[in-house]
Amino acid sequence: MKRILAFAAALAFTAPLPLLAASAPATVDLKPYAIEYKKFVLQNGLTLIVHTDHSVPVVAVNTWYHVGSRNEKRGKTGFAHLFEHFFFNGSENYPHGFREAMDDLGANNRNGTTNTDRTNFFEDVPVSALERTLYLEADRMGFLGNYISKEMLERERGVVQNEKRLGENRPYGKVHLEMSAKMYPYSHPYSWSTIGSMEDLAAASLEDVKEWYRTYYGPNNAVLSLAGDITPERALELVNKYFGSIPPGPALPRTETWIPVLDRNIRDEMEDAAPQVRVYRSYHGPAWKDPELQSLQLAAGVLAGSRSARLEKRLVYDKALATGVGVQADGSELGGTFDIVVTLKPGVDPAQVEREIDLVVNELLAKGPTAEELARVKTSGLAQIARSIERLGGMGGRSDVLAESMTYGGSPDAYLAQIERWSTATPSDVKAVAGKWLKANHYTMTVKPFAKLSAAKSDLNRKLLPALGDAPDVKFPDMQRAKLSNGLNVVLLERHSAPIVNVALTLDAGSASDTADKAGLASLTLDLLDKGSKKRNAFQMSDALETLGARLLTSTSSDLSTVRLQATAANLAPSLQLMAEAALTPVFPEDQVKLARSRRVSSIAQDKAQPASLAMRVMPALLYGADHPYGRPVTGYEKSVEGLTRDDMAKWHASWFKPGSATIVVTGDTTMDKVKPMLEAAFGKWQAGSAPAKQVPLAPVTQGKRIFLIDKPDAPQSNIVAAHISQIQGQPEDLAMEPVMQNFGGMATSRLNRNLRLDKHWSYGTTGQLSGQRGQRSFFVLAPVQTDKTKESMLEVAKEVQGIAGARPIQGEEYGNIMRNMTSRLAGRFETINALEAAALTSINYRLPDDYWAKYAGNVRALSEPQLATAAAKFIKPDEAIWIVVGDLRKIEAPIRSLDWGEVTILSSESF
Repeated sequence: MKRILAFAAALAFTAPLPLLAASAPATVDLKPYAIEYKKFVLQNGLTLIVHTDHSVPVVAVNTWYHVGSRNEKRGKTGFAHLFEHFFFNGSENYPHGFREAMDDLGANNRNGTTNTDRTNFFEDVPVSALERTLYLEADRMGFLGNYISKEMLERERGVVQNEKRLGENRPYGKVHLEMSAKMYPYSHPYSWSTIGSMEDLAAASLEDVKEWYRTYYGPNNAVLSLAGDITPERALELVNKYFGSIPPGPALPRTETWIPVLDRNIRDEMEDAAPQVRVYRSYHGPAWKDPELQSLQLAAGVLAGSRSARLEKRLVYDKALATGVGVQADGSELGGTFDIVVTLKPGVDPAQVEREIDLVVNELLAKGPTAEELARVKTSGLAQIARSIERLGGMGGRSDVLAESMTYGGSPDAYLAQIERWSTATPSDVKAVAGKWLKANHYTMTVKPFAKLSAAKSDLNRKLLPALGDAPDVKFPDMQRAKLSNGLNVVLLERHSAPIVNVALTLDAGSASDTADKAGLASLTLDLLDKGSKKRNAFQMSDALETLGARLLTSTSSDLSTVRLQATAANLAPSLQLMAEAALTPVFPEDQVKLARSRRVSSIAQDKAQPASLAMRVMPALLYGADHPYGRPVTGYEKSVEGLTRDDMAKWHASWFKPGSATIVVTGDTTMDKVKPMLEAAFGKWQAGSAPAKQVPLAPVTQGKRIFLIDKPDAPQSNIVAAHISQIQGQPEDLAMEPVMQNFGGMATSRLNRNLRLDKHWSYGTTGQLSGQRGQRSFFVLAPVQTDKTKESMLEVAKEVQGIAGARPIQGEEYGNIMRNMTSRLAGRFETINALEAAALTSINYRLPDDYWAKYAGNVRALSEPQLATAAAKFIKPDEAIWIVVGDLRKIEAPIRSLDWGEVTILSSESF
């Protein structure tokens, strides 16, 4: 999960050594492990630690900067590791490579590393080269910032990115990225990798990295540890000479600990280019300074690290389930982890291995380790420490141990307290600490090798396009009809594929029932039907529906007002009771009316702020006239809505909610014998009667050659509408117009879309439609286009309208393609009961014969090229079209006027 601290790693991984007797003393002589030192703090804050050993004429130089990936932020990760690379590129006063300098002076055991909490650089140099080495270390501490160039940034960024690729390309190389992201909260600095993300590395600027250097690489944030053939006095003299004048960096805040708690066990699985399945199990654990860390490390040694360790023995030797087992307790500065890693033998079930892990770990938690086990682990660990500190430098050597202890523990000899806790911990100590940390929730990742996949041999000629079969027949359920005692019409379409039922109560009202001064009344009244009845308020109604697994929806079109119920078949009867209660006995509470009115006004304002929505609000009034029932927006106007009252809604409801002018459409998992009694029980008491007849006069033919402009300053797009009033519904050519409009503007590869999006890339998408009124429908095109192509796009739209109207009729290959599209898509058109319901409502609105949909597929297939051409010429009249354009008039008005297409009028959006 993170780079392991050298000393902690020495404690975490144990090697088999002869056992100590169970009665071994509970204390240890720390003298063999004590590293003598002198500590100095320079005026600029640099901490110098000197350990003298004249055995060989070598000095280990180890510089620790207290900065790691924990100091980064989301979006700017990888900086600490990137700077590790910068430190090897030379500096302001030595503009040559540091690696080459070390080669020249004969350095050994040299490198730099970065982890979550620190960056260190180390090299063992002959005493004759110590002064030059300190000069070089000082120069890159104090004089690297001005030497960093754009070229260096680009070069090292590329090197680091390739290092990242190298690491992630190794087997199991991406596991720790996933583990860190899942084990830690998003904002925790251990949740991202030390090497950083490709995106962040690519985005790092020169100023970013220079600011990072100024902040974190000052002497007051560093420990310089020297070990070897040097006296404290000479060391202090040289360090003062080269480091003393380097100015300190800023004081830095430092979080002490941050150990998350998992609220549940987390499981992950991934495939990797790995030879064997591997199981990773990780728990959160104590931080570096926590005295409990050593007890948890002892528990790790009891589980793995030798042939007789419990988990290793069980999985590798006794059960032969695994080829390798590793357990470690890693104490980083903010918090630690306890990690179990098991590499499985081929063919072994990971679940079986996890059961064994649980058994062994739970046994340890229940009984604790034996004294003999602890003695073995302690002896092995102390021996490994002894071997490590034999060396002067490098990872785990004396200079490194002193620097680590100073950086994390605040004292160069902090490690001695860890050794003492390690050596004196009792079985009960280990049991208690392991129980505290390992009974918590954990993260488990199973990594599996990529499946061995290959393509089958084939002699298939892929140049040959397979033929299409005939489109399948489409069966539409019978429209069964009935009538309730009060005259309410019932239509049922059975579909038993799922235990659900839709019920739609549709009334011959819609926005065409609104008067000019009360535009929006019908739709606002429908919106309030479930906001309070005589029995229940809005919240009680919502709870009652939810308890039954039901939903109540309303909608308003030009000609219909519809209340929809979506219910389960099992709860249909009580759900119908709630539907009837909401639909027939609404009380329109004043507080809900006020809220709905306010929300509607806000919604209208939102529509007017959206150029496309604004254009479609404007269009009906310009085509039909504001006083025509089809000339007003369904949602009304801000002024009309603000004036609507509870009494208006109650009166509208009383006038238009009449069973004689209504139909209930039932679709789904029921039969007429079952549903009719339920409907009678729910709606039978609804008093008979019919709604008033709506007055929808014929609108005159649209007067073309007019352009209406609406200003949207700084708009990056223009929304173009071309529209005119077309034929009233019920024409013999209605069916033929469906493929015509689909081919013209109803799909991704329509003529309009192919022209403006696919060929010219001026628009994201366009549409051409016939509106859905029962009376006179409107033909319209809506084309959002980039501002600088507004005039050109209008010319293209006009060309396409002329073309579909007769200049370029649908024929030949184009006719074959659209008819294949129309007939093939029928198979999925009526898949759901929502689709069946929509078809039935269309039949009711357009007063289609009951067998219309049953014959629909055959009738569509029979359409000919001449029929499509005749229909298009009858419905689409290019010379009658008006144009509406919403956009930045500073940029588009003059080009549009230059078209000379007729009268140009500038409108205000506030008028609509």
